[in-house]
Amino acid sequence: MQTAAKTVIITGGNTGLGFETAKVIASSSTEWHIVIASRSQQKGNEAAQTLIQATRNPHISAMVLDLSSFPSIKQFTAQFIKADLPPLHAIVCNAGAAFVQGTQVTADGLEATFGVNHMGHFLLVRLLYNQLVEPGSIVVVSSDTHQSRGNSATSVRYASPGTMADPAASDQNLSDLNDFSKGMVRYATSKLTNLYFTYELSRRVQQSKPSISVVAFNPGMMPGKGSALARDYNPVMQFAWNHIMPLFRFVSSGIRSTKQSGNDLAQLVLKESVKSGTYWDGTKDIASSEESYDVSRAVELWDWSSEKVGLKKEL
Repeated sequence: MQTAAKTVIITGGNTGLGFETAKVIASSSTEWHIVIASRSQQKGNEAAQTLIQATRNPHISAMVLDLSSFPSIKQFTAQFIKADLPPLHAIVCNAGAAFVQGTQVTADGLEATFGVNHMGHFLLVRLLYNQLVEPGSIVVVSSDTHQSRGNSATSVRYASPGTMADPAASDQNLSDLNDFSKGMVRYATSKLTNLYFTYELSRRVQQSKPSISVVAFNPGMMPGKGSALARDYNPVMQFAWNHIMPLFRFVSSGIRSTKQSGNDLAQLVLKESVKSGTYWDGTKDIASSEESYDVSRAVELWDWSSEKVGLKKEL
């Protein structure tokens, strides 16, 4: 059996898309050591053991990471750096959250959707950047919800980073919406911020580590019990998400299983070369929305986020 030679960190790797991605990478070669990063050590350990049994790859471990807490992210990175693991070649920024039953706030006082889906991964990648070795990859899970949909109540509403991050200012900005619609708008908008982060990170990484590809991935809608995205939905909506909506996979290519999208996501890590700064819809390299290529917004978000977490703007 091969000795592990490189490490991949997968956030939210204990369930859903992240779990399926971990399974494909672990099955591809025992050369990979997979770190399952999740909020619960117990759930992470259980996922790791299940994956070891399923893939016969013993190089899988779990570490605690709460993306809603800057101290937890810092503790995770410090623990990872001290761990005796193979060199870090890939980070999969998969974990995400949607809150539809009222405004939630992170431990650091940020609106939780923005805090988890953008700021958590921003800080994680920035703190681990010096550990990344070439060739390698950073894959950020975005969504086709990042595209504005005309007058739809749940369409993207991008605002200044300070407004999106502040719970009160965010509430004021979305004051015409009910709690469910606010949650969906915040989620869709956070997926747009994921693209700004991806594209700006790619531009900066190319200057210092050109063999690190930075790409974004749209997994499609993945209803069903395998996805934890609906955990904040009410019971009726959870039932529909878990039992009814999965049936639409047979009539819509935009609705996929976690297994299908997990395989597609894993390939972006396993491929020899993927063009940096690209957006992948399943297996296809496509254009994201026109709005997502706004460089001034991407720079503004990068600069604001760097200042918020106390880091230099330069990598």
